[in-house]
Amino acid sequence: MEDRKETVVILTTGKQDRGARATLAFSWACLSLAMGMETTLFLTMDGAIWAVPGAMRGVQVEGFEPVGSYYEEFRELGGRLLVCDPCAEYFCHTGGERVQGSVELLEGAERVGLATVVGLSAPGARVVTF
Repeated sequence: MEDRKETVVILTTGKQDRGARATLAFSWACLSLAMGMETTLFLTMDGAIWAVPGAMRGVQVEGFEPVGSYYEEFRELGGRLLVCDPCAEYFCHTGGERVQGSVELLEGAERVGLATVVGLSAPGARVVTF
């Protein structure tokens, strides 16, 4: 079987751990890209909050760069950021009437359903979850 150089990083954790898992997920994704692997970061469940503009501001775990710096590096290295669309609507909604697509996401973030991630997680892909 041919070894695909594809890595899928799944982040399910929001801010409840003060950004520790988000920092590890984004730094892992950056390292994967730097090693020449196609890398997709999928934000789902509480992790969808990291796709909201301003969510990374001021988040830094001791011993690491700010999570926002890792995100910028991730983008510069060509990473693909996917966000569970229903999760963004549910976990990131700030009030008022819920309208599909009303939650603003970071530039370049793609709203997707689970089928997209299942397709990326085909045999041979590396999948890491935080």
